[in-house]
Amino acid sequence: MIKNNILFAGLIAASIFSSGSLKAQCAPVSEFSENFDALFCCDFGVVPPCWNSYYTNDGGNQIISNTSPASSPRNVYQIGYNKVSIVIMPTLTNINAGTHHFKFKARVSPGSTPGFLEFGYMTDAANPASFVVLQPITIANGTYDNTSERIFEVPTTVPANARLAIRNPGTTWVGHYWDDAVWEPKTALSTNDLKLNDFKIYPNPFTDFITLSETKEVQQLKITDVSGRLIKIIEKPSSKINLSELKAGIYFMTIDFKDGKSQTIKTIKE
Repeated sequence: MIKNNILFAGLIAASIFSSGSLKAQCAPVSEFSENFDALFCCDFGVVPPCWNSYYTNDGGNQIISNTSPASSPRNVYQIGYNKVSIVIMPTLTNINAGTHHFKFKARVSPGSTPGFLEFGYMTDAANPASFVVLQPITIANGTYDNTSERIFEVPTTVPANARLAIRNPGTTWVGHYWDDAVWEPKTALSTNDLKLNDFKIYPNPFTDFITLSETKEVQQLKITDVSGRLIKIIEKPSSKINLSELKAGIYFMTIDFKDGKSQTIKTIKE
């Protein structure tokens, strides 16, 4: 789990943030499924009832768009270099129970470079500085295809009063679209999902080499740094990979499987 991005340290003065959707507190829920189809374009910060949103006054952009949604007719759109926006999900009764996971479908504007969002949580829905990253999300697909769906685990160490959130940290110019956000029991996992969760990269930390616990079903390995910059793509990787050229630091290894699923693992090079 990564601590709050340094980016926010210089941005969090209250004067630079607008609340796109500050709604009354709703009763916590144990599950939700949201396709955003009841919402309309194009005011900034529009989110469903019991959700919240934030965007920077200097150009942060988060709207509801009807551009190629995963499930017609609408989806969320976030864009803006150095312009931060956050979409905050409903209060949950079981955020740290270890019984549920979050999933959604995401894409970027066709023909653009890979996009970068962050899945995490906020300990104070009224304070954007309280956002904590759980997993970075590198998005390369320009359409909603068989690689669009992402599944995220939530550690049991997350505070019980936290709210899950998706943040665009503003590190790219790319337009990000996402749809079909679901908080559901892990029992809904397929056999392939269970195999995905067993996947390992070791040793971690590593020095020059990493080993993949399974390669038969792996299509490619993408390596990004903590800023979301794509460092390397390895097509059909072997089980042992030489990464001696990488500098010491934190890297995120995104494994794309042949069945369209993906998994991101935080690694440290010493």
